[in-house]
Amino acid sequence: MLRVAYLCLIALFAGCAGSTTEVQRIEAVPEVDKTYKRILVFAVTKKEQIRVAVESELVSELNKSEFEASRFEEPNANIPWEDPGAIQQLVAEEARSGDYDGVLVVSLIRKNRESRYVPEQVVYQPIVTSIGPLASTTYMDTTVVPPSYQETVNYVLKSTLFDTVSTNPVWQLYSKTVNPDSLDAAAKDFGKVVVKALRKTLPHAAEEK
Repeated sequence: MLRVAYLCLIALFAGCAGSTTEVQRIEAVPEVDKTYKRILVFAVTKKEQIRVAVESELVSELNKSEFEASRFEEPNANIPWEDPGAIQQLVAEEARSGDYDGVLVVSLIRKNRESRYVPEQVVYQPIVTSIGPLASTTYMDTTVVPPSYQETVNYVLKSTLFDTVSTNPVWQLYSKTVNPDSLDAAAKDFGKVVVKALRKTLPHAAEEK
């Protein structure tokens, strides 16, 4: 059903500073005539902490809007990670038994590490020195910052909404998360971006509550 690209989010949301998520591309099926209100969320990763964080934030953001969403709560230990077909079957069965309209699947498709050369810089800082009760003098303190390399880590993710009945993808978003500073912060930012895009670009995404 899910046509899951068997790629894990193993290193996602770890380590740097200044997390931001931006949309790169959105693909939606224009002839969709179905309302997607109940959604099952599944993040493809063997790292359970990451999976729980991403799924939970997406569910939280969906439920703040006009959707009704839940996580795919099968424990990681029970998921046959070496058999994508079996994973698809598990998630499909859960979606059908729970009467979900669609399944939102998140997977990591690329991780890029970029280095940027920063040349030597001279920084001037004014220093004020008192030379008496009514007078002072100012001079410039000079600091030389040596050249360095600044590293940026980019994670490109694919979020796909599959129709539960037809099993076809009806909406897909490619996003880039830059320099995630913590798992929770990055997952929250990612969830907000995905749900905002889903609401604006999927025809008949959901009815108003």
